[in-house]
Amino acid sequence: MEKFQLLKDNFKKHAQTEYPKEACAIITKDFEYIPCENISSDPNNSFFIDPIKLMEYEDNCWGFIHSHPDDIPTPSPMDGKKITTEEFKYLVGWDEEIYLYWYDEDLKSTRFKPFTEECLGEN
Repeated sequence: MEKFQLLKDNFKKHAQTEYPKEACAIITKDFEYIPCENISSDPNNSFFIDPIKLMEYEDNCWGFIHSHPDDIPTPSPMDGKKITTEEFKYLVGWDEEIYLYWYDEDLKSTRFKPFTEECLGEN
């Protein structure tokens, strides 16, 4: 419970600080929240994590999270192109509403569900 709540609290604070831009972060395999700079050319409508930060955590990455300020936390068409691997989890949210998205290779489709503490135990 502690890791889950801390991760959510860190995301919420980060998202509010970056508002109206999309906040983005890496979530490590130990569920540590690593805030990242959004280097997108249009940070109010998209995100792009600094590749140097990605390389720093490439062996310790559970997934990624980013905010959709003032919007329903569903992947945009651009986000959908990023969810192409089962290797990493992908979260989209705002405030307390966070959803976990992943690509299901068997179904050849993106799937999603509310982000809960149980999600941290899934591989």
